[in-house]
Amino acid sequence: MMAIEFAIFLMQNIELLHAEIYLLPCACRLLIFVRVCVLGLFLAWRISHPNNDALWLWFMSVVCEVWFAFSWLLDQLPKFCPLNRATDLNVLKDKFETPNPCNPTGKSDLPGIDIFVSTADPEKEPPLVTANTILSILAADYPVEKLSCYVSDDGCALLTFEAMAEAASFANLWLPFCRKHDIEPRNPESYFSLKRDPYKNKVRSDFVKDRRRLKREYDEFKVRINSLPDSIRRRSDAYNAAREQINAMKIQRETGNDEPLENVNIPKATWMADGTHWPGTWIVASPEHSRGDHAGIIQVLFC
Repeated sequence: MMAIEFAIFLMQNIELLHAEIYLLPCACRLLIFVRVCVLGLFLAWRISHPNNDALWLWFMSVVCEVWFAFSWLLDQLPKFCPLNRATDLNVLKDKFETPNPCNPTGKSDLPGIDIFVSTADPEKEPPLVTANTILSILAADYPVEKLSCYVSDDGCALLTFEAMAEAASFANLWLPFCRKHDIEPRNPESYFSLKRDPYKNKVRSDFVKDRRRLKREYDEFKVRINSLPDSIRRRSDAYNAAREQINAMKIQRETGNDEPLENVNIPKATWMADGTHWPGTWIVASPEHSRGDHAGIIQVLFC
């Protein structure tokens, strides 16, 4: 008895973190009621008309039909009184961000969240899409010190690494803008592609100025991301050429050969984000290394 009273006391004194929103009646209820009536009439007809030639088979089929009808009915009953549950932000703030005996300073007591974003091929998974995903995660309405995002790149591509560096730089502008003006959605590409009026329900006088500046910065950000493949390829070719030229000159000095150097055959190479040389290339296949023919590598970047 005391346990029941204690449970009732807890239920009366613990505030729920969500609010129940009951949906208005709809035609779905009438349709379910009609189906239940038709199903009841069908089962009544089946029971009242047995098959005397195969009584055991008729009995088994009726049992199965009654069981399936009962299962369907259990599935439909919650739809007679549908409801949604929405997080009550005020209760959440009072519980986790208000000074109390367990949290005297009032510092956010929400649990820490680690989010992993996996990628492998920058051609099949464009870096701009990955960058937008990272930006939308980092801009979530959650305490900054409690939220961490990790990018797991199985391809260990330099393109992904530099795209994430650009995303981290753009995040310094995008995140304050989202929190200052309560922007939704928080994916830059989705937000700037909205068809509805972006100025609706915005009361701050500096919103128009901030949005125009962010739109210009985002367009420049997209141009930098889309130009990374050519930029990396040019830098890699130049680095490979200089490296092979230096090696050829070193070999010439060691052998004492005074003949002028011929054109050095520069093999294609992939350079990982940590500077490690990988023979062959992911983008262009070579005889020894076909595209994607390498052992799995996991590189985790912290954002």
